[in-house]
Amino acid sequence: MTPTVRRLREEDVRPLVEDLWLPFAREMEPIADRNALADDVDLVAAGVEHRRDRLDDDEAVTGVAVDDGGTDGDGRLVGYVAASVASSAPVFAAGDRLHVGELYVREPHRGEGVAGDLFDRVDAAAAARGCERVTLDVDVGNERAVAFYEKRGLSIARHRMVDRVDEA
Repeated sequence: MTPTVRRLREEDVRPLVEDLWLPFAREMEPIADRNALADDVDLVAAGVEHRRDRLDDDEAVTGVAVDDGGTDGDGRLVGYVAASVASSAPVFAAGDRLHVGELYVREPHRGEGVAGDLFDRVDAAAAARGCERVTLDVDVGNERAVAFYEKRGLSIARHRMVDRVDEA
């Protein structure tokens, strides 16, 4: 059975952080230095607080994929997407965009179309908010993600270049 994609609910916040976000963050750590997790913070508590703060934010979109059947059959979260509206300055002709900050599907469900269903939710949310486009950043070393986005028809519109600031 294909997981159901729906909006994040209060009761989903802790399972999202523990079962999806933390594994996602750990998976991304070795891909780029900027993904290193802080060692002086309770990651779960901080993650839960961050997600709860965004539940009532109309500019934030968090969708979850829930496996209500199949092998688990327990309503387990198997993927999520988090995005937020980014407004263009009024001096530009371009309208608002919905920027995807995170998209993750747990390993046993990859390749089943869950990421596509989550991205469909982003597209629908962008349209509902009057956004002209969807944007995202993807780490250069995340080849699987790059291939997924290209297959969906996303194209490179600009390059984000990074320079690390040395402490004085």
